[in-house]
Amino acid sequence: MKHIFFQIMMLIFIFTEISYLKTFNPNDKKNCTICLEPLNNQFLVDAWNNPFHAHHEKEGVFCHSCSRIISQGITQGGFLYSDGRHICRLCQTSIIEEDLAIKKSFESVISQLNNVGIENIPDSIPIKLVNLMELNKKTGSKSHGNLKGFTQFIDDNSNNKFKIFILFGLPQIEFEATLAHELLHVWLEKNNFHSKLQITEGFCNLGRALIYENDGTRFSKIHLTAMENDSNPIYGTGYRNMKSIHQKLGWKKLIDNFK
Repeated sequence: MKHIFFQIMMLIFIFTEISYLKTFNPNDKKNCTICLEPLNNQFLVDAWNNPFHAHHEKEGVFCHSCSRIISQGITQGGFLYSDGRHICRLCQTSIIEEDLAIKKSFESVISQLNNVGIENIPDSIPIKLVNLMELNKKTGSKSHGNLKGFTQFIDDNSNNKFKIFILFGLPQIEFEATLAHELLHVWLEKNNFHSKLQITEGFCNLGRALIYENDGTRFSKIHLTAMENDSNPIYGTGYRNMKSIHQKLGWKKLIDNFK
């Protein structure tokens, strides 16, 4: 799983709406975070409020995980993965790669799910890191633009009936949020709950949101905002509908209804 370090901007890869127009008092001195030249009174900012000239938007690279615009000044450069994704150096410091790190993240996610009443998830589920092409091949027509993971159900008499695939190179919190989503698919299957995708994916996205809410960092808040603004009728609308139900019922009643 090769990744190449880079410091210059090459192309744009955005997982949500991450830049918007902003104005400031011309007497204030602000420089572009990409070219370091003075800004006009109107400019763009990324999700982290880093300002840059509007003409850089088409040539800039945004981190696939945190949405920062990648530059030497803001992120100390970044990496280009072999499947075309970009990640900034700040996110790269916590990426999940080794088996031990996967195990620790699995235990952390299970603990957080147990705390809200989601229990009896198998502890021996194989987790494989794959590139974007492999993941899309696994999901086929189920693919979603923001897809980070997929759970495979194996209908046989073996004990290992589940296998989880997650994008390689995700920072820890994003990896754990993705894992929580996939583990809820396992939980639903174990409880023989089958319904339309909007309901199941919406429920599984509650697990993803749980990890981000417990983390509470700016990184996680940006991802929660992206989930709130997701226009996908299955993942976005499904999540918002399920979130509304969860707010009314709480975890215990919601879980009992699914059981």
